[in-house]
Amino acid sequence: MEELDAWLGLLQCPDCQSGLEADAGSAERLSCRGCGRIFERSRGIWNLLPSVISNVEGKDAEKEGWQQKSEEDKRTGWTPPPEFYLALPYVEHHYYTPAARYLDIVLEYGKPWLGKKVLELGAAECWATRHFAEAGSDAVGLDYDDDKDRMGKAQILLDHLPIHFLRVKGDGECVPFKANTFDCIFCVSVIHHFFDLPRAAMEISRTLKPGGVLFAIHEAFHPPYWTEERALAWNEENSINLEVGINERSYTAGFYRKLFRKAGLKLDVITPRWDVRHEGSSLIVKPGAGIFANRHYVPEMLNSRSERKDLVGWIARLLLASQVWRIAVSPLVFPLIRFQLLNWMQRPKIIVARKPTPSGGG
Repeated sequence: MEELDAWLGLLQCPDCQSGLEADAGSAERLSCRGCGRIFERSRGIWNLLPSVISNVEGKDAEKEGWQQKSEEDKRTGWTPPPEFYLALPYVEHHYYTPAARYLDIVLEYGKPWLGKKVLELGAAECWATRHFAEAGSDAVGLDYDDDKDRMGKAQILLDHLPIHFLRVKGDGECVPFKANTFDCIFCVSVIHHFFDLPRAAMEISRTLKPGGVLFAIHEAFHPPYWTEERALAWNEENSINLEVGINERSYTAGFYRKLFRKAGLKLDVITPRWDVRHEGSSLIVKPGAGIFANRHYVPEMLNSRSERKDLVGWIARLLLASQVWRIAVSPLVFPLIRFQLLNWMQRPKIIVARKPTPSGGG
């Protein structure tokens, strides 16, 4: 149980929250010190689901929906070889190509990773778990679905790469780890699928260490002047997912900030164009880093929108004519208005939610 060594003292029973211990009679079993419940490992994945699962019908329907889509892919000839999973997310693909860029940003922003404890929520094939492990972290992937075409595919990584990480079948709304366990929680297209998002946010906050951070990429955002229905209709993939039982939601950046504040986390967002720049072979990730490094960025962006006949076009023309944008992007003013600008824009964003330290820092 090599992959379990770093985690056994940090696991807790999802039913009574007592600690777990190895079963003397089997390497494939753990037992709860409190209620005595037995937890087993199958195909390398530990089943740590609670006995009573909230919103179980919806979660099972969503699980079946993902499996249905997987089977449909197979019928259309999409059966990726092991090399595909070993390359993720660095493949040419409409979903994985931006995910690779976002992952690079997170790995740069959160380093150093050596010795840190990292949880990937909704890990699926655990491709991100793998990259955190390779960066030196003690990593664990957790997913509700341990199907052979989901978390089962992570075995390819473990068989072919000199790394190890823990795989857990669990519920993100009832995380089977003790409080203050993780330095980082990471997820890809997960937050907007939760059935009880406030509960999930509380679990993220509970299991993060003080100073720990949540990174969430490929999440669903929409500006306040859109309805959620419009946001979901904007991507036709959402309609397909909803038809097969997958829970699709969309929120404003302001909603996310308020939600995580209630859970005890301080939320910001990073957008690749505004907050990232390259210096040689280095990646600089800092709010405003991209804008401050390119004095042509803002006027070019406004010019590209100035021909529009809607409110956005009118605002762009006003800002260009008045030159107010020069004040807005100054290093003194921009940090004060940056989040609200992003809240009102339909622009890719990475959630960065940090748990404050007792002194108020972090």
